[in-house]
Amino acid sequence: MKKITGLIILGLVIIGTASEVNARQIGEFSSFKVNYSGSEKFTGYLTKATTGRNGVVNLSNDTGTAWITANMKNSEGAYRGGTTVQRGKRAEFKTSNAVAGYKYRMGMRKTNDTGGGSVTIKGSWSPDSH
Repeated sequence: MKKITGLIILGLVIIGTASEVNARQIGEFSSFKVNYSGSEKFTGYLTKATTGRNGVVNLSNDTGTAWITANMKNSEGAYRGGTTVQRGKRAEFKTSNAVAGYKYRMGMRKTNDTGGGSVTIKGSWSPDSH
């Protein structure tokens, strides 16, 4: 009887521990019109699952080769990591001072003033890679 009770308690501890693990959130964006001189275009907020884990942005391979600056910011607009990435590419970035359980959003803009005005991008991002 003690052995069965011990196994039941062990099982409950394992289940309780597993439910505390947060899943990585991935946000998608499309039809984002960004340019060099305008303000950043922001995604919705996602919650960071793991402190110290890199963030990631993945741009779809659509027409054009524009470089995009992607900056992760908290709800107060403070920078928490970022990178530059070309359309059709994936880039990871350090998430300095970003903490698990807090919400962040991705701000994007065209990196260079190459003429042509704005570009339209789509893709996905996460405050936590893998």
